[in-house]
Amino acid sequence: MEHLAREYVSFARQLSASGSFSKAFEFYLMAFEKDTTLKNVLEPEFGFVLTALNNTLASANNMDAIFNNFKRTLDFFPNHVYFINDIGKYLYHYKFYNEAMFHFQKALNLDSDFVNAEKNLNSIKNLLVERWHFRMLNDKIRNEAYQAAIHQTLVPLKDCVLDLGTGTGLLAMYANECKPMAITACDGSEVMTKMAEAITQDNGYDDIIVVNKLSTTMNYRDVGGKRSLLITEMFDAALFGEHVLQSLSHAWEYLISSAGRVIPNKAEFFVIGAKCDFLHHKYQLSSSIKTLLNISTLNVHVITHGETYDCEDVHLYGDDIKYMTEPTSLVKIDFNNAHEIQDAINRREPYEIELKAIENGEINIYIGYFNLYLTDTITVTTDPRSNMRANAWQQAIFFDNITKQVEENDIIDAEFLMNGGKLKMLKEYNYSISRISSNILRFLNDVEFMNMISGCIGMACVYLGQMAEMSQINVIDLCPFPMFGLQLLKRGIQSLICTAKTECDRRFFKKVFKANDIPLSKITILVGDDWLQDIFKDEKYHAIFCNIFEQCGEIDLRAREIAQKLKNRHLHQGGLFMPANIKLMGQIVNSHWLDINNKIYDENVSNYRIAEYLNKFQVTQNYYIDFSHLEYTPLSEPCVLGSFSTFDRTDIISVPVIRDGQTSAILCWYVIELMDNCNEISTNRKSSFISGVAFLTNSIMPLRRGTVTNLSCCFDIIGCFKVMKTDNF
Repeated sequence: MEHLAREYVSFARQLSASGSFSKAFEFYLMAFEKDTTLKNVLEPEFGFVLTALNNTLASANNMDAIFNNFKRTLDFFPNHVYFINDIGKYLYHYKFYNEAMFHFQKALNLDSDFVNAEKNLNSIKNLLVERWHFRMLNDKIRNEAYQAAIHQTLVPLKDCVLDLGTGTGLLAMYANECKPMAITACDGSEVMTKMAEAITQDNGYDDIIVVNKLSTTMNYRDVGGKRSLLITEMFDAALFGEHVLQSLSHAWEYLISSAGRVIPNKAEFFVIGAKCDFLHHKYQLSSSIKTLLNISTLNVHVITHGETYDCEDVHLYGDDIKYMTEPTSLVKIDFNNAHEIQDAINRREPYEIELKAIENGEINIYIGYFNLYLTDTITVTTDPRSNMRANAWQQAIFFDNITKQVEENDIIDAEFLMNGGKLKMLKEYNYSISRISSNILRFLNDVEFMNMISGCIGMACVYLGQMAEMSQINVIDLCPFPMFGLQLLKRGIQSLICTAKTECDRRFFKKVFKANDIPLSKITILVGDDWLQDIFKDEKYHAIFCNIFEQCGEIDLRAREIAQKLKNRHLHQGGLFMPANIKLMGQIVNSHWLDINNKIYDENVSNYRIAEYLNKFQVTQNYYIDFSHLEYTPLSEPCVLGSFSTFDRTDIISVPVIRDGQTSAILCWYVIELMDNCNEISTNRKSSFISGVAFLTNSIMPLRRGTVTNLSCCFDIIGCFKVMKTDNF
């Protein structure tokens, strides 16, 4: 039997080498049947064949064969976490989301340190339940205002109610407190519909009918007859972005009776001109960097991808923002007037406003917020200046305009268009704009990092000068923008290879090189993410500068792999590789903001039982965190969790506790050393080109000052990482 098993393995290897993965797969399974002890030894090569075979089947969209292969594989490897995780990936790909979530969770239960399974589980939770549900439901100001408005408006035993876009069913339950004749709730998400059904029934409201349909696809028969009261909260930061006007227009025609009413009664959108360099530099290249690049006259803005505004929690910016004008009403809509709603949808001419400056200075962004007039006496506002604002919604940032110098009492004209139901601020058309990707913009606008690069150029030139004449030096700079490479080109190096994310970026690079009198013949620009590493052939380079970070704060696994191969295969002996060292840092914190954006508390929803349902979709990791504007209390000192050289193992780090408190998260960031014996720079600072990461905890035991707690820092084989708090000593 053992001899026959070895023959099967030999056949399998030959077939695998020739690309016959299907037959190789069969021979491996036959070998395992003859000798089960082989499976542990041969698992890596069998896994390679299984992956290659399933990739081929996926290209042919042969879903049944893929899952049959996994079924047969699990007969021999029933608790193999990588195979279970891979099943989840294919289930996710084919939109079997619940099944995928089950497999990711199973892999994580088998190995709590399995980073990739946890990332996959978080991804599918984010897909199934959007994160704004958490902050909306935790907003007591909004919830209590809606509850009061519904109680003030609904006529018991007479009104028939429609809750449009019900989510978890909270507003429907508020309505049912008033004993309407009937109530129907609808939502386009199957997950949210099932959740709303479970929540309303668990809270004793069996008579709430929940329909899994978009309201715009329904007529009165779908909701049990035309309704006399419609309730909705379908608003985004700029009020109209969730297509509330189209939904209400359809509802007035097909779902609401002629004598019906809508909550909110009315809504009004306001605009304020402001100065906030931090926000401005997220969207436009700063003047100081343009001067450094010799492109002072260029207007360089982020690629918008069709978006007309961004969303921000403006109140978090505190002293970093200055309101330069009085707020001005842009548009007010009566939701109880179907003709007014339709006029707004069909409007082609812009809304015009005049903003009055309240002091001398500069306007570089425009902020939009709204009021919801739920009834004549109950109003909800998202005004970032108000302590009574509803935090369920952020504010809209209209960013694609040129900075204006203003004096007190100046009038600034502005025009906005209702663009497909979303507000768009019209630009002045007497200037041209160069567009670049957001990662390049943020990289360049990180002035401290740019200064650090410039500051090490002299040392780099001395180092490289010991290897060759500057005219013979060849450099690779794979940072979002090749600032290091540009500086060396100005010192006379022979060649530079760099990478641009898009064609727009490539054109921008060329403008900068031309402005600095750099011959383009010296430069090779690799565009996009599809170029292959064999483009470097067998060439050796004197200096290689790589960026292994994604803008969100995570390690870019492809960039990390490229960096390792370049260092090992393409760096001259004794050549300069940058950065010299990267350390991962962590700090335990308590943050109310992180809590309410990731976990529901029933006391915020009138003590209805919602948390146990929605919190199943909590994630354990948040990206794109701006620590400089995050409200949090440190519970430990910052500590080193690992370095670039150890990003492939799990470590336990003991952390002294400096303050009593309940743990919300472990904040993570990086410390970068560009060259040996060079100053370090932390990414935990304002305007860093790399955002922070928060690993969320579910700690029950509070921390006590003077004690020590453990953090587990897990890195998987491909470089993904996570950080967990373990038990106290």
